[in-house]
Amino acid sequence: MTIEVIEFIQSFRNGFFDFFFNAISFVGEEYIYIAILGVVYYGINKRFGELLAFSLFLTASINTIIKGFVGALRPFEKYPDRVVNLRSETAGGHSFPSGHTQQFTTFYYTGAMYLNKQYFFIVAGVLSVLMAVSRMYLGVHFLEDVSVSIILGILVALLVSWIYNKYKDTTILHKIYLGIVVGLFPFLFLVQEKDFFTSYGLMAGFVGAMIFEEKFVKFDMNVSLLKKIIRVVVGIVVMLIVQLGVKAIFVAIFGADIIVLDLIRYGLIAFIGLGLYPLLFKKYKF
Repeated sequence: MTIEVIEFIQSFRNGFFDFFFNAISFVGEEYIYIAILGVVYYGINKRFGELLAFSLFLTASINTIIKGFVGALRPFEKYPDRVVNLRSETAGGHSFPSGHTQQFTTFYYTGAMYLNKQYFFIVAGVLSVLMAVSRMYLGVHFLEDVSVSIILGILVALLVSWIYNKYKDTTILHKIYLGIVVGLFPFLFLVQEKDFFTSYGLMAGFVGAMIFEEKFVKFDMNVSLLKKIIRVVVGIVVMLIVQLGVKAIFVAIFGADIIVLDLIRYGLIAFIGLGLYPLLFKKYKF
């Protein structure tokens, strides 16, 4: 029945909707998250940035574990004669549940729960539904993929927000984060999903960065707006350089894109960007 939903949505295809829903989908991809996390973590509220980052990495890990076990085909793979794939570059893994929708939902609902304003919840809900519709319009997910993803996304946001509000002591909070990372470690041997190795690497690198930052850095948010802007711009550039540079080095050395190397690469992105890079704030006073 859900194939008819996709066919109905794609029956409205035109140039404007192609652009619009591709743009919506792009907003749920890694470069946008890097930019938002950079702005929040370096320039607005460090603790809020930590919360958003962990919620994103955890929900991505859970999503890819489920994908690995279910192994569902995407609509354009299952019904190639009935569905048009309009975004092949973000449809490399399995279909159920939708990673874009789940991550998007968790990220913005976590933000809404932290800010605790009614209109933020409304915005989070509208954005989540738009992302769900975009993934169906683009032919890369079924209705059940995006529906379950919204539910899972909200549940993860509730869990992470509850942990954050219950344990105000950052040392305890980081130990809980570390426990979750250790608990998910066995899935590296059970789930051979490229995206899981990426998300797990980010989560592990993030937790390492938070423990390191808390012990050795503890950067101060009470700086001028200009210095915050410098922090954000340089930080985003650093993370992008690490992401692209380490990949080029690994490909040059090993000659192939190996999923274990993705784990290492994304772990380095999180650890360097969120842990080591803030050391410069103290040394160069910005």
